[in-house]
Formats: sequence, structure tokens, C-alpha cells
Amino acid sequence: MKILLLSPPTENSRFPPLGIAYISSFLNANGHEAVIKDANNISAKEIVNSVKKYAPDIVGITMNTTNRFVAIDILKKVKKRYNLPTIAGGPHATIMTDQLLKNYPHIDYIVRNEGEFVTLNLLNSLEKGKDLGNITGLSYRKNNQVFHNARAEPIKDLDILPYPDYNFFDLKNYSKNPEHPKEILKFPVGSIMSSRGCPYHCIFCSTSQLWGHRIRFRKPEFVVDEMQNLLKEHNTRYIVFNDDNFTADRKRAIEICKVIIKRGLQKEITWACSSEVNIINRDLLEWLKKAGCHMIEYGVEDPGEEGTRFFKKAHTQKQLFEAFKLTNEIGLKSRSFVIVGGDHESKENIELKKRLMEKINPTATTASLLLAFPGTELFERGKQRGLWDDSIWLRPCVGKKFHNYVPIYHSENMDLNGLFEASADLYYWWNRKKGSFRFREQAGVVKGLIKRRDFLKIYAMGKSVIKRSVKGL
Repeated sequence: MKILLLSPPTENSRFPPLGIAYISSFLNANGHEAVIKDANNISAKEIVNSVKKYAPDIVGITMNTTNRFVAIDILKKVKKRYNLPTIAGGPHATIMTDQLLKNYPHIDYIVRNEGEFVTLNLLNSLEKGKDLGNITGLSYRKNNQVFHNARAEPIKDLDILPYPDYNFFDLKNYSKNPEHPKEILKFPVGSIMSSRGCPYHCIFCSTSQLWGHRIRFRKPEFVVDEMQNLLKEHNTRYIVFNDDNFTADRKRAIEICKVIIKRGLQKEITWACSSEVNIINRDLLEWLKKAGCHMIEYGVEDPGEEGTRFFKKAHTQKQLFEAFKLTNEIGLKSRSFVIVGGDHESKENIELKKRLMEKINPTATTASLLLAFPGTELFERGKQRGLWDDSIWLRPCVGKKFHNYVPIYHSENMDLNGLFEASADLYYWWNRKKGSFRFREQAGVVKGLIKRRDFLKIYAMGKSVIKRSVKGL
């Protein structure tokens, strides 16, 4: 069968969608013809019009919570115009499967969790006219009735999967962060997943719903093979490891570094990864540095002890300070992910965040609003407080109570205006202080907000910039 895989339109993505890139290569290696239409920086109308050109037998789309409405609308138009069977997959489709199938009749099948084997088994069964009841990981509608098959077992050996199919992507179209080394900006950016899964239980994260809490690792040699392939086939000189926690197994992370150095790749490829601060030590950081890593992204969320407990982070404040101290001493850049919101949040806590940020001293930071995604403990807390129920995902989710079509979780200590202003203030205060602020990058952010009519956040951002400018920062 010929399948066309779509990703909903995006702007300024950091890297291509790895999920459908993996599925594409796996299907092509197993007797089917898979094609990807890259929707980076194109409209939904263009992506629907392109279906005729590819003439597929079936169309699939990846769906997360923030793009669910555009993904649903694309499938609706594909069904109406071409009368093709449709598949949805990805995080939102995995978590809200029953709701989607019962409310959107133009979605025929949902592939839950990992998509490679489930999609292959679905195409094989459709091609041969076999019953779908035995395909684990599949949900579907038959005779106006919704069926959910048993969950598929996670893929034990990730090294059996072929490399993600990058041939359908123009990697130069994907954005670079201001912290990227200037000398690599003209080269394509690549992304690699060296593992799947996360052992932690942060209350705002739904990763475990997709991958599970047990981490499955790829062999170091296979990971570095993929780095070499990106360099050889696509001239990629900068790679982002897209794992939830690249250093989860410290010994394995060091082994990857050793293989990189043995093959001399550190002379040609610069890369970044993410880590939890409780894993970091000097030996690990020194190997990362020698192997070409230039930046580590840390999930700080809240540097205060009360915030650390609220978010159910696995580290202590001592480990947090020590990790950033060592990272700075070794000479690696760092990004701290910080969240504004929660039952503990207050104006006093925002000021505490600032004092502690000065102590940990990251190269750059984010300052995100606390969003309640489906499948998270945070969303369930909101349900218990009567803030929302599951029907919220069927609504537009626009207005000051939402961001990116997701509800904002907040306590009674700070109103929504205060949270918007605090997140913008933290972001601009620190990145301007560290010289990480880039006008063109922020102009792109504002442009996107205007398109979404997110005027409240534009107001908060502008107010923060004016305030800091007046103070001479």
C-alpha cells in the first residue's frame, strides 16, 4: 500500500518530526511505499491540496495536543475531498483515543504509542482484507462502533529500526537557536533519539503515556552510526539529541562519547543534549565536552525547594547547584527550563526564582507557563479542583485561560495576568542579562502570537521589555 504521512503545519520548528520519519523508513523497509509531506512553514490548505499529487491509498497524520485542531481539520478535508481512509497517531491521539474516535467520524484508525509495528500490521491487514481485532496498539471504528485493541508491547530492541527517513525534509528549513555555534548555522540541523522512555514522574509531563517509564536504550555504536549517516548523507554538522534524558545511563552516555572520539566525529559535528541534574558529575561532563557537546538542557522547572517538591522533581537543590557549577567550570553552555505556575507560585516565589537563577547561572533559560496536558497528574489535579474535565479537549481552548490551546494551571495566589507577566519578565530578564536575547528570534515569536491573536501574552512581553529597558538592563 502507499501511505502519505503528514505533520500539521508548524513555524520555526527546531527539527523534523521523528515519529513519522521512523514510521516511513520502517514501512518502506517492509514492503510498503511511504511518503512524507513536510508541513514546516506551509499552510494546512497546501498540505490538503498536495494529497492529489501523491495519490496514496491511505493518509496518516501525527497529532499532539497543541496542534490537534489543525490535524483534525486536515483529516476532515482529506476524507471529504478524496474519500481516503485516515489514521491519526502521536501523543494526543494516544491519550485521547476514545474521545477522538467518538467525536470525529472522519478519523478511521488511531495508532497508539509507538507507531512502527502497529502501522505496519494495519497496512498488512487492510491490504489482505484481514480482521483488525488482533492488531495490538490499534483503535478503530467499525459499523459505527469504536474498538480498542490491547496495548502493544514496547519495542524491546530499538536497534532493529532503520534510521528515520530524512529524505522528505529540507533540514536547512529548521531553525537554529541563538546559542548554536555561528560556524554551523549554514549547515542542516539533525535530530537523533538514542533512547525512548523516562523513569521520572514530573506532574506536568505525559511522556510516560507514550513511551512508558522504563527507558530503552540504543547501543552506543548504532547511535554514532546514525550521526555519521547524517553527516555523510545530509552534511549535518549540528545534532540535537531528542531523548527525554540523554544521560539517564551515565556509563552509556560516556561510551557514546568515546565512540564519537574514536571515529573523530567531534571534529566535524557539534551537538546538544538534555539531562537531569541528579545524574551529572565532573567525569560525565568532561567526556561530553571532549566529544563535541556544546550545550546541555536541564529540566529545572523551579530552583526553589517548594517548587521542586510540587513538580515532583527527582533532584535536590544541592544537586541542582552542583550540576550548574560543574557545567560552567567545564565550559559547556547550559539552558534551564523554568516553569511559572503551580499551587506554590506567588510574587515572592518569582523573586526567589530570580535570586536562585543568579546562583545557578545558566547560559540561557526558558520561562514557560504551567500547562495542563492530558494524561498528566497536573490535569487530574485540575479536574479534582473543578477547573475542567475531559470535554475541554473538544473546545477551541482560546482566551486568557489557555495557551497554545491548552489550559493554564494556576493557584489562587497569582492571577493569569500575573503569570503571563512573570513568565515574560523572567525570560527577558535573564536572557538579556546573559546576552542570549536575539531581536529576530523574538520578532518571530511575536509574529506567531499575532497570528493566534494571543494579545494578552504580547502585552505581557511588551510590558516586561519596557520595564527592563527603563531600569537600564
